[in-house]
Amino acid sequence: MRHPTSGFIRRTWPLLLALLLGGWSCTHPADPELATPSIKRDSIELGAVSPGVASLRSAPFIPPDPTTVAKTQPAASQVDDRSTRVVWTRDTGKGTDFFSLSNRLILMGYDSRDGRGERVLLKRRASYAKPLITPSGNEIVYTLRAQNAVFAVPWGKRRRRHIADGFALAVWLDPATEHEWVYVGRDEEATDPPSYRSIYRYRLADPGSGELVWDAQPVSGDGFQLSADGRYAGGLFPWPKAGVADLAAGTWHQLGEGCWTAFSGDGNNIFWYFDGSHRNLTLVDVETEQRWQVNINDAPGIDGFEVYHPRWTNDSRYLVMTGPYTVGRRANKIRGGGNQVEIWLGEFSADFSSVERWRQITNNDGPDFYPDAWIEPSYGTKPVNTRVRPGVNSMDRRDANESRLVIDVRVKRDIPVPTPESIAPYKAGLHAIDYEVVKVIEGRYDESTLVVAHWIIRAGEVLDTARRPEGSTHRLKIELYNSHPELEGVRLVMDTDEFSLPLYYDVDSER
Repeated sequence: MRHPTSGFIRRTWPLLLALLLGGWSCTHPADPELATPSIKRDSIELGAVSPGVASLRSAPFIPPDPTTVAKTQPAASQVDDRSTRVVWTRDTGKGTDFFSLSNRLILMGYDSRDGRGERVLLKRRASYAKPLITPSGNEIVYTLRAQNAVFAVPWGKRRRRHIADGFALAVWLDPATEHEWVYVGRDEEATDPPSYRSIYRYRLADPGSGELVWDAQPVSGDGFQLSADGRYAGGLFPWPKAGVADLAAGTWHQLGEGCWTAFSGDGNNIFWYFDGSHRNLTLVDVETEQRWQVNINDAPGIDGFEVYHPRWTNDSRYLVMTGPYTVGRRANKIRGGGNQVEIWLGEFSADFSSVERWRQITNNDGPDFYPDAWIEPSYGTKPVNTRVRPGVNSMDRRDANESRLVIDVRVKRDIPVPTPESIAPYKAGLHAIDYEVVKVIEGRYDESTLVVAHWIIRAGEVLDTARRPEGSTHRLKIELYNSHPELEGVRLVMDTDEFSLPLYYDVDSER
């Protein structure tokens, strides 16, 4: 077992990397909140904002006054008439701090029962990261990256308290004792993104020195969630290796590659990981390893653009995320952030095969990131069915044979090839561009435009065959992109606005 370590370089390497890559907000002005690790009291200012329909605004972000109230009045946004609370961070700097690297963030909250809509919870600017709502719904746990410290604050109260040093990974309720626990990553390692060599847990009511629960493999800071009994945890070990750990046995099992993993914490035992296109979740039944894909960028107002920060709530029928990401550099719009990024709450269908309903939680002129949501437990109205799963596996390889086409096409636009730096930290990438259909040789395709992804980067190097100039013609053998689950952990750059068309994959481009 390693002992916790600290150090300026270890804690600030992501900021240095962000400066090199560009696009992340890395300004660190002097802030009395971060001058000392001593506990201070934060004041709370209340405003009002309501859910609404997002517009794809692309104007430059102008930092808002964090105490400014919303443009619209609160509207009903309850889940089956149950109390719903949501917490998130807002960037008051350049609007690009989707990863909580700067000191220019404030903590925001929404409570469906109080009628106040969206409001500021902690207005003092700081490096708030990954805020979590405790299982009771009564407190918020958050990390200050600059201090490498975890704090808790009661919902609607002013006083915070120090829990531990490190990074808050998860919160969990022990069903036997009803004690609430905070799981904290320590011994940070300079991976990209950051990972933690050891995980300790602390009782929320009485933190003490903590208990070591994991040190078998580094764990990335995002996407760590526990099963209902606390024995298993889904996560990245580290990114991009997605899998489930047995905390009691000290072992883990890889289930795929991706990011923003999640584990249902109410007994369903489903694990997910997010794909490299930032559009789809791959869900896995942990007991049978049956897997299927669910699209999450089809909400009204997202319109096919990228989304980010997907996270399961305490009720596995619901998830939160942020989006749409419509500004920023072409190859990585996530880094662009922007004032159009809002918080969304989605409801899965009963068999988890799709998201059947979306609610937009925020509607404002500030970039909103890193959400977590808590939904009042429901007993009897929607019982958990731990064995309900989709009847058809949407990731069956037979789909590839059924969708295969051979087609002559012409490149419609001359688009520069993304660079390895632009897709970092990914080392492999594909590029989806538009083609004019010239002739269908095998199969059937009725549209005049075709969107196909082809390989451009392998092992951090641009391929010689990556560039496809405007007007050049190609005979492509293509299959539906979603029929190739081996691509789920690869970065996909979408240079198309034809989001209503099916996405295909050039199967010969990898050779």
